[in-house]
Amino acid sequence: MTNTQRHRKVCELFTWDVFADGGAGGVTDDRDAARRHVREGLAEAPPGTWGRVRRVALCPLGRAVYVDLGPVAEACRDTASGTVTWREA
Repeated sequence: MTNTQRHRKVCELFTWDVFADGGAGGVTDDRDAARRHVREGLAEAPPGTWGRVRRVALCPLGRAVYVDLGPVAEACRDTASGTVTWREA
């Protein structure tokens, strides 16, 4: 593994959001943990609520913002059955 590849792996970040009244969100360096947070948030949310996981990076200009690198997955709690379904990006 080259130094550049190792650096990219170490700096990989994921944001997670659950879009509901009083929803939740956060940032982690663990893709599986981000998915778990969304799944847990949707389990307690009303049907029709959705969540997402996105890949991000720290702003290269030193600002306290994330650069969006694109979607990883989205999930929705079904309005009829209440089950959570995932769609991978």
